Amino acid sequence: MEEISVLLAGMMPVVENWLRTAVREEVANALEADRQQAKPEKMYSREEVCELLHISKPTLWVKTKNGEIPATHAGRRVLYSESAIKKYMEG
Repeated sequence: MEEISVLLAGMMPVVENWLRTAVREEVANALEADRQQAKPEKMYSREEVCELLHISKPTLWVKTKNGEIPATHAGRRVLYSESAIKKYMEG
């Protein structure tokens, strides 16, 4: 019985170190995920989208009106999210 106690006592520092490392990694991953969510998505103007997609403003207007490329309005400005542009390019 004493041998088991000695063996367990010898393993404790190893287990503690492993547990500490695992917790640090999980906390780091959770913090990084929170940082990624906190970043605002990049928004593009009509001119920038036309340049990226090599299309004219009237073509972009039609695609926006048809719902192919969703837009957001910020006052009088029309903005397009990076994810919306990527989705359009993929599809």
